[in-house]
Amino acid sequence: MVPAITKPTLLHLLHRVPFRSATIISPRGSHLTGWILLGLISFFQPLGYIAADTKHDLLANPGHFLAGAQSAWTDTFTLGQLQNQAYGYLFPHGAFFWLFDAFPDAFTQRLWWWLVLGVGYSGFLLLLRRIADTTGGFAGSFTTSFAVGAAFLYALSPRVLSTLTTISSETWPVMLAPWVLWPLITRRLTLRSIAMSVLAIGMMGAVNATATLAACTPAGIFLLWRLMVAFRWRLIGLTIMWGLGAVLISLWWILPLLVLGRYASPFTDYIENATVVTRWLNLAEILRGTTSWSPFVDAERQAGHALATDPYLIIFTLAVAGLGLYGLTRVRNLRGFWFTLLGIGLIVLGGAHHVTGFLDGAGVALRNIHKFDPLVRLPLLVGFAQLWQLFPAPKLAQPDAPDGLPRPVGASVGARQFLMAWLPRHPRRAAALALILLVSISAVSPAWAGRLLPLGAYRSVPDYWAKAAEFLNHEAHGTRTLILPASSFARQTWGWTRDEPAQPLLDVPWAVRDAIPLVTPEAIRGLDGISAYPTPENLARLGIGAVIVRHDLARSTRNMSAERLFPQAKIHRFGEVEVVILNRDLGMTVVDSDRIPTVAGGGESLALLGSGAYRLVGQGASIVTDTPLLVGRNYGSLNSVSAPLADAAEAKDVHNRVIDYPSVGPFTKVVESGGQVRASSSAGDATSFAGSRPGRAVTAAVDGLATTAWWPRPGTQRGEWIELQPNTPLADPVLEVLLTASKPVRAEVIVTADDRKVTKRMKTGERVKIPIPGGMVSKVRLTLGAAAAPIGVAELAITHAPITRNVTVPDTSPQVRQFVFNQVFSYTEQLQRRFTVPRTMRVRVDLSACVQRVYVDGARHECGDIITLTPGVHQIRTGAQILKLTEVGFDPTGAPTTPLTHLKPATRERLIITNRAANDGLIGTLDGTPLTPTTINSGIQAFIVPPGHGGEFRLSFAGDHPYRQGLIIGSITAGITALLCAIATVRRRQARHEVLHITGGTYGAVIVCGGLALTTGWPILILIPLTWLVLRYTLIGRGLLITATMTMTAMWLARAPWPAANYAGDSPLLACACAIAVITMCISLRRGSPEYPQPTTPKSAPPPGPHSAHPAPEPAPAPPPADAPPQAPPPA
Repeated sequence: MVPAITKPTLLHLLHRVPFRSATIISPRGSHLTGWILLGLISFFQPLGYIAADTKHDLLANPGHFLAGAQSAWTDTFTLGQLQNQAYGYLFPHGAFFWLFDAFPDAFTQRLWWWLVLGVGYSGFLLLLRRIADTTGGFAGSFTTSFAVGAAFLYALSPRVLSTLTTISSETWPVMLAPWVLWPLITRRLTLRSIAMSVLAIGMMGAVNATATLAACTPAGIFLLWRLMVAFRWRLIGLTIMWGLGAVLISLWWILPLLVLGRYASPFTDYIENATVVTRWLNLAEILRGTTSWSPFVDAERQAGHALATDPYLIIFTLAVAGLGLYGLTRVRNLRGFWFTLLGIGLIVLGGAHHVTGFLDGAGVALRNIHKFDPLVRLPLLVGFAQLWQLFPAPKLAQPDAPDGLPRPVGASVGARQFLMAWLPRHPRRAAALALILLVSISAVSPAWAGRLLPLGAYRSVPDYWAKAAEFLNHEAHGTRTLILPASSFARQTWGWTRDEPAQPLLDVPWAVRDAIPLVTPEAIRGLDGISAYPTPENLARLGIGAVIVRHDLARSTRNMSAERLFPQAKIHRFGEVEVVILNRDLGMTVVDSDRIPTVAGGGESLALLGSGAYRLVGQGASIVTDTPLLVGRNYGSLNSVSAPLADAAEAKDVHNRVIDYPSVGPFTKVVESGGQVRASSSAGDATSFAGSRPGRAVTAAVDGLATTAWWPRPGTQRGEWIELQPNTPLADPVLEVLLTASKPVRAEVIVTADDRKVTKRMKTGERVKIPIPGGMVSKVRLTLGAAAAPIGVAELAITHAPITRNVTVPDTSPQVRQFVFNQVFSYTEQLQRRFTVPRTMRVRVDLSACVQRVYVDGARHECGDIITLTPGVHQIRTGAQILKLTEVGFDPTGAPTTPLTHLKPATRERLIITNRAANDGLIGTLDGTPLTPTTINSGIQAFIVPPGHGGEFRLSFAGDHPYRQGLIIGSITAGITALLCAIATVRRRQARHEVLHITGGTYGAVIVCGGLALTTGWPILILIPLTWLVLRYTLIGRGLLITATMTMTAMWLARAPWPAANYAGDSPLLACACAIAVITMCISLRRGSPEYPQPTTPKSAPPPGPHSAHPAPEPAPAPPPADAPPQAPPPA
């Protein structure tokens, strides 16, 4: 007798893989084949190139980095700081790179990526196998090819392709998510199942705690869902044990995380905000998997950027999502769980934009909500694997085995026999199968096309960095080294390392102003100051005695030269790097408390003053500055700040909870008089394209200067507007307008006054008066029209009703002796300030450039002039960068400091300045006696030494001891937990997996609809009954409706992808089309409907077959005659 072979697919035809029984997934060949292909993908990315993946130290010096990760606080990094989740690299990420440190860096990276992809692939394949085992073969058994295809799509999903080569620490937990879930999918949940799941959690590490939490969420949801639909008291205990095991095996990183949360500065306020993170979380992007915000705003992640913007990839990824939705309609058993998981994913991702305040506040740890993508990806690809049901195979005859005996069930059959017997009889299904294969391969094309590496991949770090670091390690061990120029990220001409190339090479303390210094906001302001003015005096104030000046930055805004900065110092050149040693023994210092001048200003202002120590205060200062300015800051760029603002609401383009770094000093802001000035946008906005230009903000339109102007945001003009709103309505006002442009052009403007409109064409450079008849007017708006060149508004005023905006310094210091004004940190082209003089003062004028002039109350003055200021408000204007008005006889120099050695007792109070950023955890002791902490200079930690005290000073960090205890205790606990789990997994094995009959589809459908309501809004109330009516009373089936709506979505989004001005993802109609497809998936039809899958096997579990996990003998069924026609497929 010749056995029947069922369900072969085109994948086996192309690869000539023998086809086997469809009742179970082949456990060995599928895994091996997948790993080989994924290895080829990993190793055949551009050969020899290194990517900036997660942490530069892991490649350059993993042992040094992992040793440093065993301390909470490090003095080596910028101004002394906590390390952000460095403990999370200890296992497994850091341990892997440490073990393979002897191999070439490019090889080690690809080996790691191969491991990451392979783990995800095998995990998803095991998940599908477990589902097939526990569903007894009815509507739940998968052919090998569709299971392999789904596993490949999971391992190479858009999120993985976007993160694998740039931040693989986030990819790793995603790949382990199936491993956490699949042991729990069994009819009888046991300790062995719990143990296997907990062991997978223990392998995740914690480079990013939120990513680890997100990867565990599907398993947690499954346990809770199972309790909800099939309640058992025993399940409660096992669920609690799973949660407890997850905590215990993760305790080694949870305890250090608590220490980090206790002492870390609030750096999450100064990075990406929830508005940006959730900007692209519309239903179409969620379904296709492009949920990460980074590829939308930056092209560094080439694969991710292509997935986000390429029309073809948009079509293919949405096609995969549509196939997954239709596949989920074929699922009967565990249907409710997959619907629930998908629904919760839609709620978490699609509803995130409703809770941006929470994500920027108490829920800041969950802000990067895209890490929960597995909630959507797992059910969709499980659905994709169900598509095998659409392609039932014929029963093919086979010759007997060479020994003359019949072949057993499951014996392989050649691809040629499949080709000749099945494809000619099912041409449409064969075409559909080929299309599915084409879509699947195309959706992951960035992987096999060699586009996974990010921009800036490099072959090696130039030798001159190692030589410079070696020199500093030998010559500057007694001081701190500053790296100039400042840069958000290390992007060099030879490659992008993201972290500083010197970071893993330097053993001495160093500092750099990068995108996210993990120090206090005041210290960040201080870094801004010394990065702008790195004079020896300013550097000495922070204990910096050595400087690196690099010339290999890809985009350096300042052409710094060590020779110009330090003309008297000896310069050591190492290729593109210059090193200057100013003072090799400059560290902690001592100063007399009573000699410290007070400054009303921000930390950056100290760089504009003299040498010595200063104390920042909010009031009662002897030196008053115009810092900190109230500006909006684009935290993604170091120098992109807005012009001074009247209030925080004016920074409408900045969505961070804190629009700029907080400061001790009082904020200097714009004071409006006569009315208000508003605009649609300005080139002075912090987030303006190509960088902010504060001199082109709205204030420039009403400053009385024809040389300055308001310009709209670059890339826009037509329809942009600026508006004047007087304090009181005006009768028949006359608007005075002066336009400007790079060349003389004629421009059209539209003047709108309440409900009246006047259109006028005018020339740039000519002042025009436009009467506005018709009675009282409350506000006047000027809207720009078409012009041959970009235009700005140099002057805008209402005749006899002036509206002004003046940058006004707060009056906080009756004893002021010096005023310092600047436009260094927000360059407005003209420095204009109003300030209050508390008494008659004779002051000397000092300008940063004496070729400039200054106008004080309209009178012109030059450098060195002595002028008398009467009590009251005064106004200055100059083109210089810095202006100082110093009272005659006042010395503004800071208190002199001396190097700290063994401190002798003295009769006066002193301060020990540590030159480390202030932190609550820093403890200073003098011969074992704790000292009172305080701050000095720009957020620098200091300690008060009372009169009569002396001795040996020691600095320590209070969090180091609990941090190390947490690592040790947590590691021991995790090790014991892992050992117990390992014993539980081998102590006893189940004979077989019994059929698991749980549906709960109604609960899942309700949750999916809730998720759609959050993403789509009120139209869901119409779409649900409308979709049900279409499916119930028309000939349109599920497949056709899902195909139509998802095709429309794909074509529409591909026609207007990001960053198109009419980005289709924002369209409510597009969201409705996607919602119809999702509703079609989960809506319930009556039993007996042609589209309602029917069970094909009894409810009892089938006996073990020859390819099950535990084979048992089974007689082969009698096949039909060789010439019998193929089995007819069920209706689609």
